[in-house]
Amino acid sequence: MKRMNEEKLSRMAAYIRSYVREHNGTSPKFAQIISYMGMNNSVGYRYLTTLRDRGEIEYSGKDTLAVAGQNTMRVSFRTVPILGGIPCGLPEEHTEWIEGYMPIPEEWASGNCYLLRADGDSMTGIGIDDGDLVLIRQQNTARVGDVVVALVDGTDTTLKRYLEDRDRGEILLRAENPKYKDIRRKSIDIQGVALKMIKDVR
Repeated sequence: MKRMNEEKLSRMAAYIRSYVREHNGTSPKFAQIISYMGMNNSVGYRYLTTLRDRGEIEYSGKDTLAVAGQNTMRVSFRTVPILGGIPCGLPEEHTEWIEGYMPIPEEWASGNCYLLRADGDSMTGIGIDDGDLVLIRQQNTARVGDVVVALVDGTDTTLKRYLEDRDRGEILLRAENPKYKDIRRKSIDIQGVALKMIKDVR
C-alpha cells in the first residue's frame, strides 16, 4: 500500500476541522474535501479512512463524516425583528415599525427580544454608535446600572443608563457621553433592557 503523505493528511484534517467551525457544526462533503485537496476519489477515500483509523475523524461512508465536539459547535438561531431606530440623544417621540428581521444566536436572547437601531451619539462611551443595532429584551423592570429603553413623559423614548437618586426620590437616565445631562424624573416607563450590540467594524 502506498505510504500516506503526512503533510497532506494534516492539511486534510485541518480543512475538515476548520470547515466544521466556520459552518455552524456542519461537515464538508466528500466532494468538497477532495476538490480542496486536489485528489481523485480513490486517493481521497484512502486519506479519509487513514484519518478515521487514527481517531482524528469519524467516517463510515457517505454523509457520516464527523469530528470530536462537533455537536457543541452548532449554534441555534432565532429570528428577531428590527423595530426601527431608538434616540441616543435627547428623548424624542419614537414610532415603532418593523424594518426587517435578523437571525441571532439563541444563547444571546431570553424572553421576547427585538433589535433597535441606535440614532445619535449619547451612548458612544460604551461603544454604541449611530447606526448600531442593539438587542433589547422586552420587559418593564430594570436594575440599577442597566441600559434601558425608557419612555419619558409618556411620549418620548430614549436609550440610557438606568440609575436612581434615592435621596431625592428620582430616577436618572444617564448618557454615556459627557455632553448630555442626566434626565431626572419621578417616574418613567421601562420598555426593555439592552443585552448586546451588533455593529459593523469601522
